[in-house]
Formats: sequence, C-alpha cells, structure tokens
Amino acid sequence: MGITIGCVGCGNMGSAILLGLKERLNGQGHVFCGCNRSREKLLPLQERGVELLDDALSLAQRCDVIVLAVKPYQAEAVLESMLPALASGKIVISVAAGLSLACLRTAVQGCCPVVRCMPNTPALVGQGIFAFCFEDSLLRHEDKSLVLGIFSALGLCLELEESSFAAFSALIGAGPAYVFAMMQGLVQAGVSLGFSWKESRRMVTALFAGSAQMAGLSAAPLMQLRDEVCSPGGLTIAGVNHLDRKGLTGILVDAVLAAAVRGREMES
Repeated sequence: MGITIGCVGCGNMGSAILLGLKERLNGQGHVFCGCNRSREKLLPLQERGVELLDDALSLAQRCDVIVLAVKPYQAEAVLESMLPALASGKIVISVAAGLSLACLRTAVQGCCPVVRCMPNTPALVGQGIFAFCFEDSLLRHEDKSLVLGIFSALGLCLELEESSFAAFSALIGAGPAYVFAMMQGLVQAGVSLGFSWKESRRMVTALFAGSAQMAGLSAAPLMQLRDEVCSPGGLTIAGVNHLDRKGLTGILVDAVLAAAVRGREMES
C-alpha cells in the first residue's frame, strides 16, 4: 500500500531526494508532495507530478513521511509550525547538517518519531550514501524498515550511531569535494599534455568511474590494485613514486581529520 512522502525545503538536495524517490518508486502507489519558501523552485517538481502545498503545516497534515531539508537555522521554527499536524503515525527525517537528534526531539515535543539523516551530493544522481541515526525511542522497527526501504532506492544506506555523524560527514559527506579536487588535478595534467579541456574531463571522469567499479567488485586490498597497474621500471611506478614522496595519502588523511574537527564544533 502506498504512502505519502513530502519534503519541506526543495532546494538542490530536497528536490533531488523527492524527484529521485518519485522516479525510482514509481508504480508503488506512493504520493509525493513538496513545499518551499520560493514557489519558483517548485515548478519543475510540479511538472514531474509532485503535488505542491502552500506551507510546512499543510505538508505535515498531508504526509506520512516528512523529509526536512531546510537550512539548519530554519529547522526548529519549521518544525514548530508543523506541530499541530504531527502525530505518532508520522515520521520526520531531517537532512539538516549539524542538527542533533536531541534538538529534533525537543522541536517535535514527542509528537512523532524523528530520524537524523546525512546524505552526500551524489544523491543528486541516485548514487548517494545516506547515514541514518535511528536512536529515537519512539521509532518502531517497522518505521526503520520503511525508511531504509525508501531511501535504498537512492543509494547506499547505513545505520550509524549519532556519535559517528561528524566522522561520516568528514569522510563521506565532504568526500565528493576531495574526489573532484583530484579529478581537477588530473584534468589539468591532461590539458598540459595537449588534450582539450573537454577530452581531458571526459577521460578523467571515465577513469574514476571505472576505477571505483573495479574497487567495488574486487576484494583485493586497494594497494594491491594500485601495484597491479605498475610495471617494473615503467611510467606508472614513476608517477606513483612521486605521489608517495609528496605524501598524497597523508594529505588526504589530514584533510578528513581537519573536517572531522570542524564537524564536531558544528554539532548542536
């Protein structure tokens, strides 16, 4: 039996989640709703069959599962506005960065269970990684199964303790920025070697996609996969030796640890 899924705050991430779920869960009888302060951002959703609602309260009245995708500083006020419509049969899922489960629980005043979720931006193309915290005592086992069943349509879903969220954000939430930075470096190298920007970007994008698929399909250690590309005395080992001398691995580790420190500072 279908349920009604709504999103409050239809910016890039909120819209991606809503449209991704609609496309991938099509035919299961679900209804999808959205609301946003800027009505203009809702028009592309309406064209794809999303029902538009005037405000957060109307959406809460209409929906069984409510995705809260507003800015963190707006979240408490938005939840307060929804209180008259929140009840035990509904679930609020917050993707607001840094907003703790305790803060969410206080905001809904125990009217319904809340779930904390942290996605990363590849969710925009249906290849996201979602961390979920299910530590609200009001959450039933069937609620948890429902949430995981819905979001697994958009990528990999993980259940984490809330204490691990800052670490997840530093490694996976911020991870696309690290990957894009490495891609940009290789694209620039390609241009330096005489390829056009378009050719270089196309090749590098395919390189990362293929390498990621190899890593996902193989149980071999990543260093073994790396070494298998390096012929004795060849050009690859020359490039790898330079990366080792410059400490690429240590730089990446330091970047993630610095992000984790900032993430813990931001937790509320």
